[in-house]
Amino acid sequence: MNIQNKNRIYKFDNIKLLTIILVVVGHVIEPYIGKSELFKSLFIFIYSFHMPLFIFISGLFQNRFNDYNKLKINKIAFYVTLGFLLKIMHALTKVARGMDFTFSFFGGSSIDWYLFVLSMFMVTAYLTRKVHPAIVLSVSFVLGCFSGYVDIFNDTLWLSRYFVFMPIYFSGYYMTPQLLIKIEKHFVTKLISGASMLLYFVLCFRNLDLVYKLRMLFTGKNSFATVSKYFIEDCSVEHRLLCYGISALLCMAVFCYIPNIKVPILSKMGANTLSVYFWHVPVLNLIKLTPFFTMVFSLGDPMYKIILLTFAVIITLVLSLNVFMFPLKALSKLLDKLKPCWCYVVIAAPFVAGAVLHYNEITDKISQLYYRITK
Repeated sequence: MNIQNKNRIYKFDNIKLLTIILVVVGHVIEPYIGKSELFKSLFIFIYSFHMPLFIFISGLFQNRFNDYNKLKINKIAFYVTLGFLLKIMHALTKVARGMDFTFSFFGGSSIDWYLFVLSMFMVTAYLTRKVHPAIVLSVSFVLGCFSGYVDIFNDTLWLSRYFVFMPIYFSGYYMTPQLLIKIEKHFVTKLISGASMLLYFVLCFRNLDLVYKLRMLFTGKNSFATVSKYFIEDCSVEHRLLCYGISALLCMAVFCYIPNIKVPILSKMGANTLSVYFWHVPVLNLIKLTPFFTMVFSLGDPMYKIILLTFAVIITLVLSLNVFMFPLKALSKLLDKLKPCWCYVVIAAPFVAGAVLHYNEITDKISQLYYRITK
C-alpha cells in the first residue's frame, strides 16, 4: 500500500499474513489428509476461501487503470518470469526426490498458476478500463458460473481458473479498502458472516463427506463434467454458485474479525506474502529429502499433527523475512529497466519455446478441438 505508515491500514497486512499461512498449511497437510480426518476437515475448510481471499486482495490493491495509470508491461513480465522460474524450481526439486521431470509451458496444476492468472487479470482490467464496472462484473460472473460446462479448459493456459476466479478479482478491483472497512463494521455483516463461518467450520468437522464433495470446485480448475465423475453427480452451475457463496461469506468473516492493529514484526511480514508463495513449495520438496517428516510421524498422534501445523506457521514466518524477498525485488528492478519491446520478448519467449518443443502435441490438440466443435 503506497501510504504513510501513520495512515496504514494494518488490518490488510494481518489478513495477508493469515492468508499465506493458510496457503502453506494447506500444502503441508495435503499429502497426509488420507491419514487424518482432522487434516481432511481442516484442508477443505481452508481451501474453501484461502485462494479467493488471496485473489480478492490482489484486486483490492491493484490501482485502477485509466488514461493516467497505464498497464506496465514490465510488471506482467515480472509475474510471467516468476511463474516459469517457479515451474523450473518445482520440477527440479521433484526430480531431486526421485520423481519424473515434468514441465508444462501451457498450464499445469502446480501453484505457479496464480502468477500467470494474476497477469491475465491485470491485462483484462486494463483492456476493460473504459467499460462500466457493472458490465465487467456481470460478464465475469456469468463466465465464472458457466465456464464449468466447457470441459476443454481445465489447466490449459490456466483458463478455467482465470474464468472461475475472475469475478472475485474484479470484486476486489472495483472495491476500495476504505469502503470494505465501512461495510465490515456493520453489526449485521459481522453477525451473518461470523455465524456462517462457525456453521461451515462445524460442517467441515461434523459432516465432512457432505462438504468434501466441493473440493474439486474450490480449486477452480475442473469442469463440471470432471467433478461429476468423482464427487458430485450432475454437477452444474448451482454448485458453482454454492461455492461462490461459501467463499464470499468466509472471506467477509475474515475481514470482519481480523483486527486493525499493528502486531509487532508480524504485520510487517504481511507485506512479503509473494516471497512465501514463491519459495514455500520448493522448500517443502527439499525438506522431504531429509528424515524430518519420518521423524515427525514417528512421534504418533496427536503430536505429529501439532508439529506439522506449527512447522507450517514457522516456514511461513521464516520465508516472510526480507532476505527471501530480496531476489524477487532484484528481478523486479532488473525487468523494470527493460524497454517495453524487450518485456514482450521476455513474456513470449517461453511460450514460443514450448510451441516449438511440443509442436506435434499442440497440433494434435487443435485438431481434436476442431473435430469436437465441428462434429
